[in-house]
Amino acid sequence: MSMDIVTSKSHWFASISLVVLGIIFESGWPNYHFTIHDGPVVLWYYAMSGVMAAALILLRPHALQSLLKEPLFYWYVVYAITGLLWLIWLDDGYLNPENQNWRQRFLLLLFFAACLVLASAANFRRFAEVLLGCALFATVSYWVDFLNPFIFVPADMEQSIPGRAAGWFVNANQAGGALVVMCIAAMPFVAMRWRVLLSLIIFIGVFPTFSRSSIVFAGLVIAVWVWRGQFSKKAFFALLLVIPLGVAIGSVLFTKGVDSVDIDNKDIMNRLGFFQEMGEANDDSAIERRYVAEFAWKKFTENPLGLGPGKADPGMVDSFDSWDYSQSTHNMYLLLMVEQGLFGCILYLVFLSIIYYKGMRLYRRGLSRQECDIGMALVLVAIYFSFFGFFSHTLLREPHLVMILTFLLAAEHRAIAGRTRSVLSETRPVEAIVVMEDRRRV
Repeated sequence: MSMDIVTSKSHWFASISLVVLGIIFESGWPNYHFTIHDGPVVLWYYAMSGVMAAALILLRPHALQSLLKEPLFYWYVVYAITGLLWLIWLDDGYLNPENQNWRQRFLLLLFFAACLVLASAANFRRFAEVLLGCALFATVSYWVDFLNPFIFVPADMEQSIPGRAAGWFVNANQAGGALVVMCIAAMPFVAMRWRVLLSLIIFIGVFPTFSRSSIVFAGLVIAVWVWRGQFSKKAFFALLLVIPLGVAIGSVLFTKGVDSVDIDNKDIMNRLGFFQEMGEANDDSAIERRYVAEFAWKKFTENPLGLGPGKADPGMVDSFDSWDYSQSTHNMYLLLMVEQGLFGCILYLVFLSIIYYKGMRLYRRGLSRQECDIGMALVLVAIYFSFFGFFSHTLLREPHLVMILTFLLAAEHRAIAGRTRSVLSETRPVEAIVVMEDRRRV
């Protein structure tokens, strides 16, 4: 079998695999199926990605190079291994069923590796189309969820929060963030004249989640896109004309939703009041978050070396001996500080720095508009992890985020490789340099 045929088959297989996994994970289905409908554990979906990646490696062993050249792969290795070593060092029964957090870290390492291997050989545009489709589905499902509070999560379930839409993501904060980050990753692969639709999807879809962090970050992303000229002028002016219509339709739907007797109007109005009061929040959720942040900081100062992985997350352990509270930190920085001390915080800062550096490097040195846009997307993803890290403690174990991150990393790898080939080419060295200089002038 010739090398071209093998490459073609591996490219097709990787693209199909990534599309399938994208539809599954970017829709939020695995956790929804397991949590709400007693479906299979998410582990089986992770295993599917591992089998696909192993098959691709058999077809194209070269695919492993993209993994071994990626700094974040080694970061995940350190993240996983230190979780185990921390429990061994603390002599805390790392094989006990309740100490499952370190095992989840290894699972995420394998999932990251599988997704990166598949993405390295896949058709990026096909996966971007999946992201757009999932973003549209999420937008529609959020409004359906808002107008019909118990259509996704039955009223008798603990996860039911009528009035705060989440669709298949169940958690409204995760739902809002997922929608924004899907649009960020898809943007470089959407034609300029259609990019304004991404802003509309974000603008329309995030609102019914009533996630304050998601709404603020959505506004930041749209502002950055406008500032960096991501829309054509015609499309931008069209957006300005459509916004009043969208606000009018949204107002009608919002009024219809809050008139429902099933919705907690007080919670929703308190959340909207956050923006009227310029960031001042005094609802129950905000009060609890401030309390748990102070509680986590106290735990860190009492145990500067950390309590061990999972010890600040009641959802991951059966005992409250170390944490003594029903809710986790709602904060990635504090979570890792409580779990692994100052080392944990530094570990997360390194994670953010790697993503930001890779994105900014490509943004400044890209040879084409698309390469620079991929770099910008990586920078925005780094900001996403930085910003949402103050409001969520689950970012590192959300599979839809891992998939998007590996997708953009693979796109960055291909851009860097293509730029290197262009600059080093013996046939067109001058043209490549001219293109680079032109891009720098722009």
